[in-house]
Amino acid sequence: MQKPGSTSRTADKFVIRLPDGMRKAIEELATTNHSSMNTEMVLALEAHLESQSRQKLLLDTLQAQVSDAKVPAREQPQQQAEVDYIDGLKKDTH
Repeated sequence: MQKPGSTSRTADKFVIRLPDGMRKAIEELATTNHSSMNTEMVLALEAHLESQSRQKLLLDTLQAQVSDAKVPAREQPQQQAEVDYIDGLKKDTH
């Protein structure tokens, strides 16, 4: 999880305030997985960031497919609703 050549003293640090009960949940997960709380939090953040990247890629791909359609989506009500939905999702990820 650390940068190559870094130690716990030289690794980037960030203080985070956890909602009630979250510390206990992370501690239990770490115990179950025989890992540290830090490792579990880093893994969760990495998974979230990867998920966001994948979601953006999927939305961009869908938008490109809609844009490349032979019949403009705006001429068909169902497709228009789908375009509006995709546009709304894209706005939420930015």
